Order: sequence, then structure tokens, then C-alpha cells
Amino acid sequence: MHTPGRLLVVPAVLLTLAACANGTDDLLPGYYEEQAGGGGLGGDGGAGGGDLSVSSSSSVSVGSTGVGGAEGEGGDAGSNEGDGGEGGGGGAVAECDYAAPNTCALAADLGTLPGDDGADWAAETATGTTSKWFKVRVMDEVNWPGTERFQATLTSPPGMNFDLIVYQGEIEVNASDCFASGVRGQGTPESFMTTWNDRTGPDDHLWFLIEVRHVDGTACGEDAKWTLTVEGRAP
Repeated sequence: MHTPGRLLVVPAVLLTLAACANGTDDLLPGYYEEQAGGGGLGGDGGAGGGDLSVSSSSSVSVGSTGVGGAEGEGGDAGSNEGDGGEGGGGGAVAECDYAAPNTCALAADLGTLPGDDGADWAAETATGTTSKWFKVRVMDEVNWPGTERFQATLTSPPGMNFDLIVYQGEIEVNASDCFASGVRGQGTPESFMTTWNDRTGPDDHLWFLIEVRHVDGTACGEDAKWTLTVEGRAP
């Protein structure tokens, strides 16, 4: 029953809860930092959200309303458009190109080496800082029953890893073979060694392709220099 003279009073707490229903719960997770820092409730506005991409923050000054005469004018509001400081330039990152300057078909020629057991020992060396292809021919200089031998050794500098991969050709085929199966060197430094029979009849020359392949490490110049040594018969 309606009672004359009574007013319906809604508690202020209920109004506050209703307003909060549309508050920061609606912020999208990916944009939270951009949305934070809005104005305060009542009174002077809160400071605007800072731009996270710059080092300086914007400043805000609030004008006060004149007191006294009815025609008093409020003070001018301060600007809230402070210029953000420029971000520092990123430092240059040194990058090296370790790609091979040649291909298997255009492998650098290391010449010839004697492979016979009784021949004078000989070796050739090469250095570089990138991947690279080489070829070398091991010669059967003396036709007597025995053994031919070839060895390749690759030494990588500290902090760098270059792989040694050797592709062996076919006896009596006077050309290197880019389609041969490669064999990786083993150990530290990486090394590959093989022997084959020295027949008394035909020559047992043999071509070898050598691939130096960059695997790991970011040093440049002299700090990335590897050394490749190829040998014929054992010294």
C-alpha cells in the first residue's frame, strides 16, 4: 500500500556497483597498457596514460576557477600534449655471410698429391672464413703392389664449427664426382682418411672433392678462419 509522503531512496552503493559494470573489465588484454591511465572520478582529471614507446612523460596542468566576482574567469588549462622523447637508435648487429663462393662443379683446385707408400710425403693447405668447395687428385706414381693413401684435416677456430665432408671419385675416372656420397670428418679437429690398393697394372689415381661447410658460430674475419690440410702418403 502506498504511503503518502514517503520517497523511494536508492542506496548510493547500488548506483556505484552499476557504474562499475562497464569499467576496466571490458579492456582487451592486448590493449591493456594503451587503455590504462584514464581520468579520475570527480574533481580534477587524472593524468593521461603515458606513451610506453618514449622515454619522457606528458605533463598536465589543471587551471583553477577564479573566486570572488560573479564574472571571474577560470584560469587557462595547461596543455597535456607534451612531446615524447625520441627512442635511441639500435646498435648495428654484425652479420657475416658464410655461403660458399663457389659450387661443387667449380671447386677450387688444390693440385695433385702422391699417394704411394714409398713416395715423398706432400701436403697442401687452404684457409677461409666461409663454406667452400675444393678438389684434389691423388696420384699413383709408382706401380708396385702396395697401398695408396689420402687424408684431409679441417681445424675450426674457437667458437666456430665448420664441417669437413669428403666425396670420393672412382678409380680410372679422370674427373671428380659431384654425385658421390659424402663422408663427414670425425674428431677434433675433424679428419678424414682412406686407403686403397695400388695395383701393378693400371694407374690408381683418385679424385676427391672436399666441402667445408659452416654449421655454427657468428665470428667474422680472422676470428672465423679455418685451416684445411690435405696429405698424400703418411709422413
